[in-house]
Amino acid sequence: MKINNLLLITGNPGKAVEFESLLSIKGLKVGHVSLELEEIQSFDLEQIGISKIKSALTQMDQRTDYDALLTDDTGLFCNGLNGLPGPFIKWFLDRLKVEGLFQLMENRDRKTRAVCLLSLGLSKTNTIKHFKGEVNGQLVESRGCGGFGWDKIFKPEGSNQTYGEMSPEEKNRISHRTVAVRELRNWILAED
Repeated sequence: MKINNLLLITGNPGKAVEFESLLSIKGLKVGHVSLELEEIQSFDLEQIGISKIKSALTQMDQRTDYDALLTDDTGLFCNGLNGLPGPFIKWFLDRLKVEGLFQLMENRDRKTRAVCLLSLGLSKTNTIKHFKGEVNGQLVESRGCGGFGWDKIFKPEGSNQTYGEMSPEEKNRISHRTVAVRELRNWILAED
């Protein structure tokens, strides 16, 4: 195993719970903490991830009990809005709520790409690695009561349900975060 201790940096308790259930590696200690990280304004998830993980590594410099820190950045890239809201989804939802975001899509192409970028910062070397997951789908009227964020309006390709209508187990089989965590898991467990 490449690391033994991992600290997820998130202020979103839903992400923390979902992440821990997805990663599930025997012997890997996983914690999570909320840190105030400066988040650059960019349409590029990798640039945002690099900036945040560097800030987290600096803030957590005294913490020697974690081999790595991890940030999770999500974007919702809508064809009908020329890729918006993208990584600005948090602020769109804050101002418009899911219903308002869906209303923006009226008479527009509703094809949407959900993207999760995990940025891993190795504490000893300050090396940064990225793990990306993408799921194509479309925005639909709000359905379901599960999940968080925009789960109620995102329907993945090949499914008749939104993330919000799925059980956590169903969502965790196919989500963009699942794809990214699977990549991270494979890296952690891979032999050098």
